Amino acid sequence: MGYEPLVSIITLAYNIEPYIAECIESVLCQTYPNWEMIIVDDASTDGTPLIVEKYAKRDRRIKLIRNVQNNGPLYLDVNCNTALKEAQGDWIACLDGDDVFTKRSLEHRIKALGELSPQEREDIALVYGNCVYIWMDSGALEFFPNSCEGFRDSLYNDPLGSALKLFLQGVNFIPFGSVMINKEKLLRIGGFVQRPREIMADDFPTWTYLSLWGKFLFLDRVLYFWRRHRSSTTMTRGQDVAKSFIKFCEMFYHENRGLIAKLGLDCFQIERCLAINAKGELAKMLILQGEYDEAKALIETINPDCYGLGSTPFLYKARYNALKLFTTFRLPPKLLNILICFKRKVYNKSMGKYYPFFFKDMDL
Repeated sequence: MGYEPLVSIITLAYNIEPYIAECIESVLCQTYPNWEMIIVDDASTDGTPLIVEKYAKRDRRIKLIRNVQNNGPLYLDVNCNTALKEAQGDWIACLDGDDVFTKRSLEHRIKALGELSPQEREDIALVYGNCVYIWMDSGALEFFPNSCEGFRDSLYNDPLGSALKLFLQGVNFIPFGSVMINKEKLLRIGGFVQRPREIMADDFPTWTYLSLWGKFLFLDRVLYFWRRHRSSTTMTRGQDVAKSFIKFCEMFYHENRGLIAKLGLDCFQIERCLAINAKGELAKMLILQGEYDEAKALIETINPDCYGLGSTPFLYKARYNALKLFTTFRLPPKLLNILICFKRKVYNKSMGKYYPFFFKDMDL
């Protein structure tokens, strides 16, 4: 392999003692060896930092940073940027402390970059791919297909800014642990971004700002396994997160409208579809909580004639009509749960069952 840059892997950890060893082992298993792993422990109260220290003593590529006080999910960007200051690599990979890479994850991304010319590489802001869910309640491994493949220009952010057509709908089509970022371009936007604080995520805002600075390189292959817990932030604080997604989309658009217009994007279409996906997700959560009046009021703000997602916009309209049906006739939330589970079974592909260190037996 002619192109062999150092990759700095940034990992955040907080009270994940049962999972952190798997995470680190998945990095040690990488077929691409030129990496460093910077783990920021956010003042864990369990054995997480002790496990990391043991690995760090065995391999100098692993570094531990321990916070004295817990920053929590409102300051994920602070923790990531703490690691970024220590990063020596030209590329920054992201991996949460309870997730795991596929064995060839870094190799696939570096190989794809190596096939580009130096000028083409310089134009890339980030590389990303697909993921497999690890459902910890059932142990199921499910491949989650990218639902936006019909929007090739957005997937590759080519022409520059094309990804905003989906981002500003509130669609985060880039799985966090599959991402490898051009450090120079990341520093241009001031590092990882978390706006507003209540969004409790620094991935979506960061990708959105990066879309103004470089193209994306999408690899249609699985690059990591995303562990999903029913108690995770996205499950238990979903309404607050969805509201923050809506707020971010509106804030970003109004702050950057002039630049977006200069990039040649259709501002009229963006405005009429602003945050529609986040609004749909929020309406779904409200229905599941039996809050029909609030859900109905929200649905009335959604434009049913937007271009929707992927190559099948009829699915967007079907979801819109289904949500409207639930609020009009106050159908039971249990029925919506059944439909959500049915959709998972139809669109997600089973990849087997989880067991500790399973990734070592999978050639991905």
